[in-house]
Amino acid sequence: MQSKPHVYFIVQLFTAVYLFAFGVYLMMSNHGDFVLLVNEYHTPFWDVFFKYWTYLGDGVMLGVVALIMLFINYYRFFAFLIAIGFQTVFVHIFKQWLYAGEPRPKTFFADSLDQLNFVEGVVVRGFDSFPSGHTASAFTLGFFLIMIYKNKWTQVLILVATILVGISRVYILQHFGRDIFFGAIFGIISVLLGFYLMRNKADSPKLQKGLLKR
Repeated sequence: MQSKPHVYFIVQLFTAVYLFAFGVYLMMSNHGDFVLLVNEYHTPFWDVFFKYWTYLGDGVMLGVVALIMLFINYYRFFAFLIAIGFQTVFVHIFKQWLYAGEPRPKTFFADSLDQLNFVEGVVVRGFDSFPSGHTASAFTLGFFLIMIYKNKWTQVLILVATILVGISRVYILQHFGRDIFFGAIFGIISVLLGFYLMRNKADSPKLQKGLLKR
């Protein structure tokens, strides 16, 4: 059936390698090392690029895509809605309860702020760092799109674009590497749960319709 999710092996492999390699790096490095590493590569081009690219992880993007799905395919709409729900709960539990008040880079490096490169026009927050909500939203959106687009290279491009959202959060000094790593995991898990809970509805003729396809 056209709506059934599918992820090509190369995308699965790329994702697994990215998460494994990044996870190993984080375990072998000190908290904040990835921020300092990324911060060394500030250029005018990347300042502008990441300043605006990070908005792909904004919750508004999730709402826009959910609305589009509502008009064209109920099955995908409900799967995406469930994924958004899980992602929101995961982020809220950790950011507002378990890790409430967790220092962000601006606070963590308070004694050496003059050595950091800030992006002009970006308001940098000081607390509630873990996890990265923008990264979780970006991976929720990215992996949802990956699972509904059937072209292999389109899936690869979406994955790269999604990873860049996570990196943007570190580049503009909003988050640590750990924050975006777990944000990515929460986003991926949320999408898998969304499609899993809707697995018995994938072949439903009624759900293949939308508000524009009756």
